[in-house]
Amino acid sequence: MKDAARQTQRDECYTSLRRLLIHSQIPPGKRLVETAWSEKLGVTRGALREAMGVLSHEGLLTRGKRGGFFTPVIRRREYEEILEVRFAIESGALRGLARKHLPVENLVKLRETCDVMERMSREDFVLGFVEADRRFHELLVQAGRNARLEKVYSRAPLPFLYTAEPDRRCYWNASRRTIDEHRRICELLEQGNIPDACDVLERHLFACGRPGQDNPTERNS
Repeated sequence: MKDAARQTQRDECYTSLRRLLIHSQIPPGKRLVETAWSEKLGVTRGALREAMGVLSHEGLLTRGKRGGFFTPVIRRREYEEILEVRFAIESGALRGLARKHLPVENLVKLRETCDVMERMSREDFVLGFVEADRRFHELLVQAGRNARLEKVYSRAPLPFLYTAEPDRRCYWNASRRTIDEHRRICELLEQGNIPDACDVLERHLFACGRPGQDNPTERNS
């Protein structure tokens, strides 16, 4: 019974931490102090340690040379690789639509997610905005109706790298661009114009990979 309870705690801890890491809500290079995080998540340190061990195998955490777990610092080339994988999966799903019909409900969900992003941006709710952003891209993959592709995308350690803009105007402009690009993809999908939708998606994703600093997390993806 104790083993089952510990496994439940570990799984819950893994899910909570993975959500934060995928959405880049823990600063890069930060050590996750076990006592603080076990209290924050309401789990034992043993369950937390097991969950962090799994996340380190996925590459979402790194082990320190002297012990402990840290959030990784993702450099430019690693970031570009993440974007390349995301584009390969997302565009592959969209190209699959050339042989299928996009159900109306999928398009409705994509547009509703854009509306959520608008609301989260106005309310300065960063985590809500990034979660809605990721949800949009998940829906793109789901639109292709390829279960294996969906599984790969959901399980892959592909963080949405994001750093909050320093002032309200910069934040609004960055989030506005993201929403506009998402809505343009929706328009093209409604028209059945898959090649142009893929082109917009490519520009949308790789526009995030052109900042000057080594740790490029300057805008939403």
